[in-house]
Amino acid sequence: MDDNQITHVLNIFAQYPRCFTLEELLIFSDSDSDNKTFRDILLADPRFLQLTGTDSSEGYFISKVSLFQWFCHLSLRLAQAKQARLSKRQVASLMSFLRTDGRWDIPPVEGIRFGKKFGFVGSAWITDQYVFPLAHILSFMPHILSKTTIEHVMEGIPLDRDVNLPYEYLAGELVRDGFSKLTKRNCYIIQAREGLLTGTKITLQEIGDHLRSITRERVRQIESKLWIRLRHPAYARAFCAAFLYKIMSKQGSLVIPQNSSDTLLINFLAKCAGVPQVEFLHTGIVILGATLKDVVLKFTGSFQERIDASFIATCLVKQQLCLIESDLKTLAESLVQFHRKRLTKRQKAYLALRAIGKPAHYSEITEVYNSLFPNEPSTERNLHVVLNDEKHGVIWIGIKGTFALKEWGYERPTERLFDIVTEIVEQKYKETGQPVPFTVIVAEMGKRRQIVKPASLTIAAHCNPSLRHVGKNFFIPKEPGEEIQEEIAAEELDRILREFEKKT
Repeated sequence: MDDNQITHVLNIFAQYPRCFTLEELLIFSDSDSDNKTFRDILLADPRFLQLTGTDSSEGYFISKVSLFQWFCHLSLRLAQAKQARLSKRQVASLMSFLRTDGRWDIPPVEGIRFGKKFGFVGSAWITDQYVFPLAHILSFMPHILSKTTIEHVMEGIPLDRDVNLPYEYLAGELVRDGFSKLTKRNCYIIQAREGLLTGTKITLQEIGDHLRSITRERVRQIESKLWIRLRHPAYARAFCAAFLYKIMSKQGSLVIPQNSSDTLLINFLAKCAGVPQVEFLHTGIVILGATLKDVVLKFTGSFQERIDASFIATCLVKQQLCLIESDLKTLAESLVQFHRKRLTKRQKAYLALRAIGKPAHYSEITEVYNSLFPNEPSTERNLHVVLNDEKHGVIWIGIKGTFALKEWGYERPTERLFDIVTEIVEQKYKETGQPVPFTVIVAEMGKRRQIVKPASLTIAAHCNPSLRHVGKNFFIPKEPGEEIQEEIAAEELDRILREFEKKT
């Protein structure tokens, strides 16, 4: 086949609504060319996408325009069913209808990546699920409006070129087209009220003063009638399509910072489409397609939950928010930052110790504390006092200045180290009748305390007033009267020394 014939065949398959194999292409072209030649041609053509499943030998191709339109139709169907969340198995089953035979057990990676690029599909927080942001947005629109909006989006895709269009630019063109259908006065009123002129919403009185001839009440009446017109399916189509293009340009993200230059325009387009929006708890982030009840999180009272991004994201999923994984992370981390600014010093000390992940001396905890909270540093002395309060699961573990967390399995010692060593020696001496080696004391101490400083244990054995040191490293308990006699002898020695000091 010559180049013209190959181009003709590819142009036909660029409009084919399903997947096709190399064999189908060769049969249709009636060509003697081998598979490798056509594979290389298809891979080099930006209009086509190769789809593979669990079997890497599968050679399915599909026109990107066809796959784009398939995602459009799927989004509309999901919107009608009020279902914007599917399992991976369900998505694989739906995508299998693109094949003429067989099915995929898991969704083709290339197909999902293509859908993510335009915001049709996104990874969910739950690993076995996908969310469909555009379907979620379409579900708030009347069916006739969502249908015409999707049709408008599909009509804008040229069949003879790649689908990588400048959607941000297309959205701007549609917005200008929508406003061009309004009178100059009405256009000024709605743009001023929505802050699209100066970046700040203008009051009714200011608009009336600008127009000179009308009162603020008249401006309110005009605005009210304008919104009825703007939300009518026949009129809202351009603005709704612009809204979808905005979301597509953000790859399905439904969160926008309130201080973004795009926020006021997106808010306006969302109102035209009848899509609710809400500011997320103290973060200055607006969520599209959500209401206030969707963002009311229920904490059990533990402050750790409020600074745990994973826990917050899981709570948001339980609220049935249809957000892609990156959106959930953004919201969770923003709320964590808000709560971190309101932590007490004891709570921050807990976080510093948890960041270390093991028992630590208060000097080390102070270093980590100051790195985590550089704007509110602490001295070692102050932090030592805070740690000694043993709040939020922080405990002293029996080593001077060393603390751990109860959640790691540590407990505060209930007995003095000297007393424990005495008990061990008394018990072992009673069992064996032989002096107790220091190695036995060390072994038995491991059963009673989770962590002991070797130097402290040595002192507790060798300087223990209740034990007698025999041999090199052996100990026996002192007799009951022996301790008393030693105390009397010590007191008598002190008396003699005092008398001697007086005489001299």
